[in-house]
Amino acid sequence: MNPNHPANNVTPKGDYLKGKKIWLGVTGSVSCVETVGITRELLRYGADVTIVANQAALELVGEKALEFACGKPIIKEITGQVEHVIAGHEADLLLIAPCCATSLGKINNGIGDNPPMLVALTCIGAKTPLIVAPAMDSNMSKSVIVQKNLKDIKKIGTVIEPIMIEGKAKLPSKERIVAEVCKAAGSKQLKNKKILVIGGGSSEQIDDVRVVTNKSSGFMAKALSETAFAMGANVELWLGNAIYHPGEWVKTKRFDTLSKLKEMVKSMKKYDAVIMPAALSDFIPTKTKGKLDSSKPISLKMKKAPKIIDSVRKKHKGILYSFKLGSNIKEKELIEKAKKLLKNSNSVIANYSEAMGAKSSKVVIVDKKNTKWIEGNKFDLSKEILEKISSEI
Repeated sequence: MNPNHPANNVTPKGDYLKGKKIWLGVTGSVSCVETVGITRELLRYGADVTIVANQAALELVGEKALEFACGKPIIKEITGQVEHVIAGHEADLLLIAPCCATSLGKINNGIGDNPPMLVALTCIGAKTPLIVAPAMDSNMSKSVIVQKNLKDIKKIGTVIEPIMIEGKAKLPSKERIVAEVCKAAGSKQLKNKKILVIGGGSSEQIDDVRVVTNKSSGFMAKALSETAFAMGANVELWLGNAIYHPGEWVKTKRFDTLSKLKEMVKSMKKYDAVIMPAALSDFIPTKTKGKLDSSKPISLKMKKAPKIIDSVRKKHKGILYSFKLGSNIKEKELIEKAKKLLKNSNSVIANYSEAMGAKSSKVVIVDKKNTKWIEGNKFDLSKEILEKISSEI
């Protein structure tokens, strides 16, 4: 690829696919117009993308558009270069997106009558990881034949379920598709590890309509959960009040109050690691029944809230990372405050209130042996935190 080509100058989002050769099969669904966006999203994570398309797809999306997307000529026919054989040797993953109903049947029955299908047969034989993203009419998707083909393909690869909208089984977002590629072809440092992230803020009622709460954007929880997924984890997010929310591929449960969260903790499953970037209430007001008169001044009586981390530690015997927020204190004092939390935590991540809502931050990771300052965007920070956890699991 020419270094000056636009495909070489996309804004990076991560390096999970750096050095990975991703082959992208494009078949004859009208959803193939989304292929340009999917390709560019793969490039943002460092992938080397090779596109292989059949004639039906090229009638819907232009060859030049696909070539522009990946920055190199696409494969539209099998030549004496035996491109399908090369795929079986070099592809780190085969993604077929979109995969029409006809192509599902051909894959399942070993019919290699066009370039994407030949590549699929070869890659399946080579045990190359396979991801299929079907897209078609909703009635077609409900056909017992299509459903049988999907069931059989799930035995040899991953099927990303379509989204049912306007009578169509449409492709999910490009972010969802690429997240699955990162998980399947990336570092897999947390493969099959069960990770729980508890984030966002909690609210406590003053009366029937008003609450007091802590400020929380939820961005760190979003970054940690999405990064854990990309690193291969089976991740779950418990999210309170938040501005930012994770992608739909992250399993998410919601809470609003400390009492709701405490009930969730009581029934929590076994996890390999729990990470708690939550901004939970430190005080609980005495609730007034009904609605307070807004025309009069009020005074609130507050009691100290229980520390949820104590409940988490009683239920969870594995790795636990907590967070500590400081304001108007020196670094030495922030570190000392973090160390006090090590009685319940394996590590504590501490930072300053200025980082709240920001997409970048400077944090210090404190454990019983070391203290390390790191700085960067919250996705990069999340990766470093999770790499530390992977070394401890």
